[in-house]
Amino acid sequence: MKVKSLKILSILFLFILNTINTFSQTRKIDIENTIEYFNQRNKAINLVKSKKWKESIEVLKTLTTQYENDADLFYLLGLSYYETGQFANATIVLKKTIESGGTILRDIPTGSAPSNDIMIKIAKAYAADGDKKNSLLWLQKGFASRYDEKPFLKDDPAFKIFNTDDEFLALFGNDNQTKNTKKETWIKDISYLEKRIHELHYSPNQSISRTELSKEFKNLKTKITALNDEQVIVELMKIVGRLGNGHNLIIPTSPNKGALKKLPVQFYKFNDGLFIVDAEIGFEQWIGYKVESIENTTIEEALQRTNTINARDNDMQTLWLGPYYLGLPYVLQGIGIIKNANRVTITLSDTRGKSQKVTMNPIIWKFSDFPRIPKLKNKKQPLFLSKMKNPYWYKLFPEDNSIYVQFNIVTQKRKQSLLDFNLEIRNQIAQNGIQNLILDLRHNHGGNGSILPPMLKTVINFEVTSPKGKLFVIIGRETFSAAQNLLTDITKYTNPIIVGEPSGSKPNHIGEAGWFKLPYSGLMGLISTQFHQTSKAEDNRKWIAPHIPISLSSIDYFNGNDKALNIINEVIKEK
Repeated sequence: MKVKSLKILSILFLFILNTINTFSQTRKIDIENTIEYFNQRNKAINLVKSKKWKESIEVLKTLTTQYENDADLFYLLGLSYYETGQFANATIVLKKTIESGGTILRDIPTGSAPSNDIMIKIAKAYAADGDKKNSLLWLQKGFASRYDEKPFLKDDPAFKIFNTDDEFLALFGNDNQTKNTKKETWIKDISYLEKRIHELHYSPNQSISRTELSKEFKNLKTKITALNDEQVIVELMKIVGRLGNGHNLIIPTSPNKGALKKLPVQFYKFNDGLFIVDAEIGFEQWIGYKVESIENTTIEEALQRTNTINARDNDMQTLWLGPYYLGLPYVLQGIGIIKNANRVTITLSDTRGKSQKVTMNPIIWKFSDFPRIPKLKNKKQPLFLSKMKNPYWYKLFPEDNSIYVQFNIVTQKRKQSLLDFNLEIRNQIAQNGIQNLILDLRHNHGGNGSILPPMLKTVINFEVTSPKGKLFVIIGRETFSAAQNLLTDITKYTNPIIVGEPSGSKPNHIGEAGWFKLPYSGLMGLISTQFHQTSKAEDNRKWIAPHIPISLSSIDYFNGNDKALNIINEVIKEK
């Protein structure tokens, strides 16, 4: 009987304990004056956006006392404490934000919503109070949570008080040893890159096992003395290339030594072959020539070999980035196409088919972005090439009741936000009775995906308000990353007519990118950090395919003819 009573008491105790725990997670759930709470919440957000930190603290303290389940408010309070130098309070409140699952608030000055960014803010607050132990602890937590801008923290003023400390330097792969041999420095860099890949990558062993990846790094370490700096970089590019997915790459001009040179021409793969589309001064005469081979390797074979360097989401990236890698002589040497990286002989043919061999020497350059197809030389530009450097712009075609919108990079312009631009587009559509919306994403490599909603809303709004209208989206090999996310959402929520090539990424893909910087060579690059499930879970497509397939020929390009837009105009006129 006693045993039975003890069992009942135990069950009651567990029930009470569980009830207390449940209520502890949802305490302060009732607000007496909900409308006043809501108004004060909006007031607090506006105070923070106006950087009125002291005023916001008073409002936020009251709100978080009334209701403890809104992580957004703890985040804003922690940020306000930080900005007013109340670092101990900031750490307490920002930790509560993380415990509640973080926030996704946008447009907050000096703040950033991801939890790993909040962890770094906590580390900075501890550093400001001189607490090295806790500062380093929260730095490590942030890095373990795939914080993507780690290299830029090493010289951050927030950590100035201990930025020469051995423990701090070790986080970035550095030490205070000044005399290192070439082999020692590269081995330290290689070890750090391996560590950083596992620290950053969302799924580092999706394409290569951890054992195999480790073996690749070990093999490279044994070959250091037989390689020059440029060759080491190419070998690292090969290893990063084995990670798969298109957000993994090395910036080959970033190191302190061994920066890769390039050929003085730019290649582009059209549907009728690889052509020279741009050139440095002194080589302009070769623009428009077809590239038949590099040394003794055909172009088709050469493009396939670049895949050992080119981590990619799909084969459209071979067409997009393969020509870029073919312009780097040390890459050509590393993938077995040439023997001497200081002299590259290519076979060119003119429009009549007459061929000749041309030898080129590499030049110094600075990587800024993957190349886009350039504007035409000394010719009137077709619409799609006319304003590629403008992030977003539009043109009305009243005669066809059409509007053409070109979206080239997912970013904000200083003079007109993406939201304001889209409000203008919607006004133009309404005022002019637009029945055809043409959205051109061919040049869009992505950017800040969090700012995409206004563009998506414009597309949805057009379809709702113009049920008899037509929505066209032009895509291609360079429709990538955040642009791919926008494209996927458009196909999910609307019924567009897609024109062009398959997209450069997958509907569901490993995207985003975190930076690495090797401690001794200074070599920089990016590693994939997040999975984007923009489409349904079962969507395993390699790309989004066009409904009207159109690829660009060299003849159309050099004559300024946009076949994709021409076909769209024909479809519009058919109606």
